[in-house]
Amino acid sequence: MERLKREYYTGHLRMANKGFVYVALDSNSQLENISFANKLTEKVFDPNYGFKINLDSVANFYPEALSPYAMISSIKNLNRPIFVDMKMWNGGRTMENIAKGCADLGVDIINIYPQAGIKFIEKVKKSLEGSNTKLFGLTVLTHYTNEYTNIFYRRYLKDAVRMLASINFSSGVDGLIVPGTQLDVVKEFPLPKLCPGIRPKWFKDKKSNDQEQIVTPYDAIMNGANYIVVGSPIQKSRNPAKALEKILSEI
Repeated sequence: MERLKREYYTGHLRMANKGFVYVALDSNSQLENISFANKLTEKVFDPNYGFKINLDSVANFYPEALSPYAMISSIKNLNRPIFVDMKMWNGGRTMENIAKGCADLGVDIINIYPQAGIKFIEKVKKSLEGSNTKLFGLTVLTHYTNEYTNIFYRRYLKDAVRMLASINFSSGVDGLIVPGTQLDVVKEFPLPKLCPGIRPKWFKDKKSNDQEQIVTPYDAIMNGANYIVVGSPIQKSRNPAKALEKILSEI
């Protein structure tokens, strides 16, 4: 069994033959996130999934909180690819330090807002040289609508996505983070695409459907996504392992 696990889990950020699922660790508790990831790893051996660690699990300010190093390491020790969802938009030095730290820990994907600027994105990308860590550029968040993008960007959703994707591409990022509803807008950019806001048809928890731009796992992959992020449909299931396996079977 251990030999099979090693064969399943070796390697970094590979383009799977089918879609790849990042399971979002969305609990407010670091320890609950660690426990959840461990339980899934013990039950689901499919090679095509890893874990997404949220910013609040890395920068946790409770007295008993683990350090960022300890938190990321605890998930990395499961030998699954990791996406650390930092959504960087800060000064160049700050972002370079975060990027280098994630690279040293063997994180597979980190992300950055194009609003950070081409100059700073290029610096962050350079700081990752020699590592396996990839820098993905964000476009529009999945809870945005045309109303939001008209306020923030003075353009419709699809035009805002295309504009931000173009900035990211010019900056040399390794991939794009795009709402699944907008994948057709970014087909021209020859980069891997990662989609949050994934909701299978069988997921009926309306309280968890707080996203505006949602697609099914199947539709996301069929329309060009290489990676999808799935949180509530797995975490809020009565049987998270079976929910993950079902999603993996759909893509």
